[in-house]
Amino acid sequence: MNESKHARLYLILGFMFVILFTHLPVIYTLLYHSLTGAPTAVGGNIDVKMVSPDQTIVLDGEWEFYWKRLIVTDGQQNHKPDFLIGVPGYWSKCKIDGGWLPAGGYGSYRINLQGMDYANPVTIYIPNFGSAYRVFIDGVLTAESGKISKDSDNVFTVPRAQIYPVTLSARDSHEVVIEVATTRFSGLYMAPVLKDYDRVVQEDGNRSGIRFILFGTVLFSFFVFIVIYMLSFRKNMRSIWLPLMSFLMILRIMLTNEFYSFWQSRVFFNISYEATNELMFFVTFALKFMLIYLAQEQFGVSFSRKEKYGFLLYYTVIYLIYFFVPNEVYNRYLTILIPVSAFALEIYSFFKIYFGRHHLKKYGNIVYWGIVLAISGLIIDCYYINGNIYPNMSLALLILLSLYLMIVSFVSALRIAGLYKDLAVSSSRLEQAKNQISIQKEYYDALSEQMNEIRGIKHDIRHFIGVLRRLSEEGRYEELKQFLGEYAEKTETDSLPVFCENVVANSILGYYSLKAKESDIPFNCTCSIPKQLSMSDSDLCVVLGNALENAIEACVNLDNPDMRFISAMARVSNNHLLVKIENSYNGCLNIQDGNYLSTKNEKTRGIGMQNIKKVVEEYGGYIRIDHNGEVFTLMVAFPYKQKGEIYQACDTGLLNM
Repeated sequence: MNESKHARLYLILGFMFVILFTHLPVIYTLLYHSLTGAPTAVGGNIDVKMVSPDQTIVLDGEWEFYWKRLIVTDGQQNHKPDFLIGVPGYWSKCKIDGGWLPAGGYGSYRINLQGMDYANPVTIYIPNFGSAYRVFIDGVLTAESGKISKDSDNVFTVPRAQIYPVTLSARDSHEVVIEVATTRFSGLYMAPVLKDYDRVVQEDGNRSGIRFILFGTVLFSFFVFIVIYMLSFRKNMRSIWLPLMSFLMILRIMLTNEFYSFWQSRVFFNISYEATNELMFFVTFALKFMLIYLAQEQFGVSFSRKEKYGFLLYYTVIYLIYFFVPNEVYNRYLTILIPVSAFALEIYSFFKIYFGRHHLKKYGNIVYWGIVLAISGLIIDCYYINGNIYPNMSLALLILLSLYLMIVSFVSALRIAGLYKDLAVSSSRLEQAKNQISIQKEYYDALSEQMNEIRGIKHDIRHFIGVLRRLSEEGRYEELKQFLGEYAEKTETDSLPVFCENVVANSILGYYSLKAKESDIPFNCTCSIPKQLSMSDSDLCVVLGNALENAIEACVNLDNPDMRFISAMARVSNNHLLVKIENSYNGCLNIQDGNYLSTKNEKTRGIGMQNIKKVVEEYGGYIRIDHNGEVFTLMVAFPYKQKGEIYQACDTGLLNM
């Protein structure tokens, strides 16, 4: 019950974290001017005398806009603007002569900086912007990205700019012009920033280092998933979705505006950044759809075929809307609606996981929080690339996806290791079961041999009586005495012990009592084990067989034979079967991570005790191990009931036998 409460709390906290964390940058942007006192442009002018380029100055507000004119390149600075336009924003939301502007095209933005007094070189650029552009300060080029052309077929875009230093002259006003060319993004949908040139170079270098470190961790996670897949494949537990998901994650990271410029010519055949948007949306939707299999695998939540087909159709429709809707219509109405609607599966999956939280697998909460981070990164990226966030969040998606992959790869590695451990334990239990079968066979063979001997004696008894009668009638008492001695010696046999009425337990106790006798180990057994138990015969074999085998091994290792002993006790008390095995040992124990490693075989070292613990856990019992340097004691308690009986919970005090 406690686990259920904790799972519920973790799930709710994760959901709240996504909502609050992802919207903090948005809220900060909305309150940016009131919180920072930063200026905003009005009527194509911005007064920056109260701020310094040592810190980032966001140049938002009203800019002059010139449609289909590159005013610096063409020398048209003296022309009047077509209208004032809000930055950040899409020009496709504006009209000229009653008609909406298209998504593709080119134009110029202009603003006057007033009150700027700064001696060090500065630059103005647009972080992680997808269109081609050039920025001029007083006619001097300070930043450029991609290739600007009046012919849309020749426009080429990259999301990263080349920046150049500009030293401002001693003037009260400085003209800033941004020339933009695009095939789909329609203008300055992200805000330009004014900053000290040296700080920009330093921060860019730092981000580059962080980028490649994180990408290295992502690649490492991918290789971990490949190895896990290969191991699971060998065990006929194929799980291709893990390496496929990690591959899509890597592809999605490579398509981010933060990282694409590096891979543009190396992997993506130098495709213009604007042309990769369909691929980026496809990869994102595919990743979201993979959440179904993630929830099934990691949380034990089952999605029906109807649900899977439903979400496949849902994302297909959204993608087709994005693919076929004209870019200007998308920029005008759908830039927020489509990304937000794409998170329907995450919301649906949350409620499925929440109501099925009792089926959470081991480490399920850790994986859940990894997913929370990944979803947060995707939401923040949706806001950021649409210009709704002023803080530079370009690394957010990369960092959060990297953390997610590391968490899932770590948990998957732990699970596959646990799987192999369980397989080893199961294999050992199977081997133990085979050994127990051979033990019972050997015990029954010995019992059968004695029975045959008794049967032979019974068959010869009339001859025996006849000889006795004849010798006694003839008074040949010496010969009679000699005959009785020879016959007694011939028929003498060791009786097989009977310890309890449970056939399986009796065979195991009898077998190991004979083994103990062969090694001159005193074996004391006071066991009362009923015929019918709530546990299976194979599990009873595992507990008694491993415990007694370890006890004999420990006694054999004692140098002083006089110190050797084994004591086995068992009885039913308070609706529980209590078992206690005591044995002498040499005081040396090999304990690693709380596990007692006591078997001789290196490959199965410690498996015997693990098997005992596993059986005890399966039946909701208790186990206690004591040792004082001379005596090793193993005590276990199992709930005991016959058909139709109800038993109470075991109290640890029952182990004090």
